[in-house]
Amino acid sequence: MPRSRLTLLIVSLLATAVAGVIAGGAGASQAAPAAANAIAFTSERGGPLQIFIRQGGRPIAIAAPKHGMSVAPDWSPNGSKLALALSDASGQDFDIGVVPADGGPIRRITSGPAWDEEPSWSPDGRWIAFASNRTGNFELYVVRPDGTGLRQLTRNGCDDTQPDWSPDGKSLVYASRVNGKPRIWRMDADGANRRPLAKVLGSAPAWSPDGRTVAFQSESDEAAHIMLMDADGRNLRQLTDEIGNQTSPAWSPDGQWVAYISDPFGSYDVLAVRPDGTGRRALTADVWSDDTPAFRPTT
Repeated sequence: MPRSRLTLLIVSLLATAVAGVIAGGAGASQAAPAAANAIAFTSERGGPLQIFIRQGGRPIAIAAPKHGMSVAPDWSPNGSKLALALSDASGQDFDIGVVPADGGPIRRITSGPAWDEEPSWSPDGRWIAFASNRTGNFELYVVRPDGTGLRQLTRNGCDDTQPDWSPDGKSLVYASRVNGKPRIWRMDADGANRRPLAKVLGSAPAWSPDGRTVAFQSESDEAAHIMLMDADGRNLRQLTDEIGNQTSPAWSPDGQWVAYISDPFGSYDVLAVRPDGTGRRALTADVWSDDTPAFRPTT
């Protein structure tokens, strides 16, 4: 997830002690792409940040901890579960959790006084990659969905965040803040062979289902936009050019759409566009701020 914006939203909600009743969005969204596929996302919707799922109708709240927040969902490969980051009551510590997609209790699979965040499920379902600041700065780790096998992948002394698996499970892309400037990097699934993908500043990488393209959000002092590049870092091109910021790209399972977050209606909503830049439409359009969309896999 784009820590710069979602973290600010978390801090804002904590500072103002926002609480309320979960409410449906006001205003109708346009026809959704990939209508057969649900989309999960983080939203405030009048209360603490938590995970919602929308499939053609009103968003449904799931993964609501008794205290704290749940954010940054990622689907298991078979679409039966969601990995997420959930906080304690203070909002100062986040753990990785797993919850059934149709609702049910959340199982915490990491623990400790740290921010464990941005989970990403491996294509074979055996591992969940995530970022954690348990050693001081953010590094990347993997853990099994049952909480065993915790292993650190990076030890770089700079913030490594936002991991995303290649479709074949052999590589990860992620954002690394070398010298404080975020860029997209790639490494093998065991943490070896680290290398930058592009010289431009960027974060929140997302691999296309066919493995050929990486979407990411540009980073500049002016505005963030969604960019595309080939998986080897070549053929860089801009996908969105709207007013304001566009962040948190996520591919539909068929690769025909890229969902992202934008603020054309005054609040942050989930939009989608085809990879050639056509067909832009809103998947949510209401007064609430949404973030970190994730399409349910096709099974």
